[in-house]
Amino acid sequence: MRRLISLAVLAIVFFGGLIIFWQSAAPRRDAKTNAVNFARKYAGLKDETDFYLFNRKKTYFTVAGTNNKNQQIYVIIAKKGGQTVILKQSSGIREQQANSLIKKNKKPQKILKTTLGIWQKSPVWEVTYLNHQGNLCYTLFAFKNGKVVKEIENL
Repeated sequence: MRRLISLAVLAIVFFGGLIIFWQSAAPRRDAKTNAVNFARKYAGLKDETDFYLFNRKKTYFTVAGTNNKNQQIYVIIAKKGGQTVILKQSSGIREQQANSLIKKNKKPQKILKTTLGIWQKSPVWEVTYLNHQGNLCYTLFAFKNGKVVKEIENL
């Protein structure tokens, strides 16, 4: 009987945790679905390959993929108002290049996240990482040429 009660409690805790996890991921899932649908309708997105969530002074959702002209594009959508920006992926640096710049110049312990958004009216890659001391750092790179736009270190 004790074993049955223990198994029941364990099952309740497990499924409760699963429900909490599922609910906590819902806003991001909904944002992604809405951004992809918007990009399909207004930017001719045919195939989606990635999704980025960018939070600075404003929030942006970026969808990467191929449009109906077989061009690789990024569609950057402001969460509240503002203009939607459509970029050809070939017109700037890619996520992997931004990560390579961090690895080369900062030698981080770990890259936590790389995301594309708008900072001061220009597209930027934000790389979030832990430096060699384990401190949280951010670097913004200009999408167009990979130059450092802003750095925040040792948070």
